Amino acid sequence: MMRRALQFFSGEVHGIHSAVYVLAVFALLSSLLALLRDRLLAHSFGAGVELDIYYAAFRIPDFLFVALGALVSVYVIIPELAHRDDESQKNYIDTIFLGFSILAVFAGGIAAFFSPAILTALFPHFVEAGHLPTLTSLTRIMLLQPVLLGLSNIFAAITQTKNRYILYASSPLFYNLGIILGIVVLYPMWGLSGLAWGVVVGALLHAGIQVPSILRDGFFRRLPRFKEASDLLRTAAISIPRALALSMNQITIIGLTAMAGILAVGSISVFMFSFNLYSVPLAVIGASYSVAAFPSLARSLSQGRQGEFIENIATAARHVLFWSLPATALIIVLRAHIVRVVLGSGAFDWTDTRLTAASFALLSLSLACQGLILLLVRGYYAAGRTFIPLFVSSTIAFVTIGLSALLVQIFKGDSALSFLQSLMRLQDVSGSEMLALAIAYASSVLFGAIILIAFFERRFAGFFTLISRSLAQSIVASFAGGVAAYGMLSLTSPLTLTSTLASVFVKGFAGGLTGITISALVYALLGNREFIETVAEVRGRLWRGSIKVEGGASIVSSAEETAELK
Repeated sequence: MMRRALQFFSGEVHGIHSAVYVLAVFALLSSLLALLRDRLLAHSFGAGVELDIYYAAFRIPDFLFVALGALVSVYVIIPELAHRDDESQKNYIDTIFLGFSILAVFAGGIAAFFSPAILTALFPHFVEAGHLPTLTSLTRIMLLQPVLLGLSNIFAAITQTKNRYILYASSPLFYNLGIILGIVVLYPMWGLSGLAWGVVVGALLHAGIQVPSILRDGFFRRLPRFKEASDLLRTAAISIPRALALSMNQITIIGLTAMAGILAVGSISVFMFSFNLYSVPLAVIGASYSVAAFPSLARSLSQGRQGEFIENIATAARHVLFWSLPATALIIVLRAHIVRVVLGSGAFDWTDTRLTAASFALLSLSLACQGLILLLVRGYYAAGRTFIPLFVSSTIAFVTIGLSALLVQIFKGDSALSFLQSLMRLQDVSGSEMLALAIAYASSVLFGAIILIAFFERRFAGFFTLISRSLAQSIVASFAGGVAAYGMLSLTSPLTLTSTLASVFVKGFAGGLTGITISALVYALLGNREFIETVAEVRGRLWRGSIKVEGGASIVSSAEETAELK
């Protein structure tokens, strides 16, 4: 049994679709655990001040992790390991390990010292309410997370170099298990500090699950030695533009969280709950395709086959649209059912549900655009170009923060707020102005996607032509699926079961299944290429074992990329 388990975790993965399925399955499993985590938090606290403090405490540690973790990215370390022999690999990893550890501990110490001042600037309302000591304490505990997850990045490079892709893909599962342990076990013992220590335990498990296989490969069997300083500096220099680009994503979340902090109590919690829900389809669809496509993109360009590069990235983009647009339509129609089933428990009341559902729907409008951004950014990285991703991510960050501040002011007016509440069916629901954050984020991502696609089309002509037909078909199928789901909800609205939760689930499930069926039918009638490929792939796996898709790919993923998707 143990041997079979080791063989499973050590299995190699070939083909872009096979790689996507591995990533998607583990992303889905991790997302389900994340939803369980959020349900436990919602049940225990609702959208209240305790949860606001908890989410606010993530901001400095997450920013530090993204900034530092990107410096030891698998995108840079794996190519370095690929051209080295065993002994050189060990010397290089020793140097990276020591260099990162020193930098992370130093930066973490500085952040811990200045955290009261930083948190005071970001969350003045918490200071006025006397919550700064608690917020500072949680932040300082969570500052252990960047160190552990950064080390996990280094371990991940080794794990993937040795083709143990599934092992790394399972790491996020253990991260969420640690947080759940904090909610269920540590919080009753230590209060909010227990939640923070749960995050640290999750990060420790994220890294630790990879350690046994790394030790078997001969790494870290001696005290690490600092032998390749020049390689450390070169690795950091290559990674800096990407680290800056990823940092912009965290700046966006920090800005939105700070903005939510000045709104009604619970606004931070509502926004983070909705953002976490939004992150599930983004991780399963957009992130999976973008990550799985990267190796084949890099290989095409390295061999001078630009036409193949454009075709590969267009193929991945079509599949992102194929899945994302119907998902968006179903989320908009079923938003309240999804939120109530996932989070509706205990202290999470109907007002929390309605606000979270509205925010979730607004965020979902950017789902396809965000998926395309993730993919095209990989295309630029594969081409060795980092300025455009940095420029676009910076633009999105500043536009989001500026637009959210503007919209918050606009929605302070009764007429504008009444219009928003009427549009989102939130009449007389207090705290509705927090929807300005979701509107700002979705609008900025749409704007950023347009800019990025325009730049990409100018540099790699023909991309938009290759995806335009699929885009049109996906829009039609999504609209049809959304209408069908809404119609089924209307038909089942009189249905009442013994349990309210059961009623909500059955109605939502019926609506979702109907929407998916009609979307699939429309795709089939339109002769959609992605639908045909997906059906062929599923049939191949069900009746012929496994099939190899032309254009093999391995999985390359980096933990800091999804820090904001937790």
